[in-house]
Amino acid sequence: MNIRKHILPVALAGLMVSGSALATPADGPSPITPNPGAAAGTQGAGGEVKFTGEITDVSCDVSTASKNQSVDLGKWAKSYFESRNETTETPFTISVKDCPSSVKTVAVLFDGDKDSGDNSLLKVTSGGASGVGIKIYEADRSTPIAIGSVSKAVSLVTADEGGSADLNFFADYKSDGAPIAVGAANSVSNFVMIYN
Repeated sequence: MNIRKHILPVALAGLMVSGSALATPADGPSPITPNPGAAAGTQGAGGEVKFTGEITDVSCDVSTASKNQSVDLGKWAKSYFESRNETTETPFTISVKDCPSSVKTVAVLFDGDKDSGDNSLLKVTSGGASGVGIKIYEADRSTPIAIGSVSKAVSLVTADEGGSADLNFFADYKSDGAPIAVGAANSVSNFVMIYN
């Protein structure tokens, strides 16, 4: 009988402590520092973002001619766009070499300022022309590559000294729907190689 008097209160106390630990939030200040102050707005509960990744030594060498090339899209009359919305395409190539055996395919991610009228186009950023953007196509000349998207992967040609590949693309001017203004229509796209 004495045992029941001692065990029951201890068991109940244990349940109360464990239940209260699960029901109440953690004590202490928010782990976010410093406080941005009232001027930042009302703060509320959020969550977390976990970033994962890896640094590897898998890489090919981009050929010197491909790293800093200039593609001449030609001169086009403003009146041309009255009957057509796109010019003829100009080819260009990005070549890689000395790829390690772990690399089987390579692709390209084209980045840059997007055209405000058509965000699949590269914005013309200098020279005065407007109403057109630059459209990039795959080697088939019909599949567009939107700015910020990755091209189709190309298989490497392997050799004793390492793999290589030529990634062929086309580019042209395309109307973005806004009135055409004349002037130089220049832009720059930075590109990143994607290896698999």
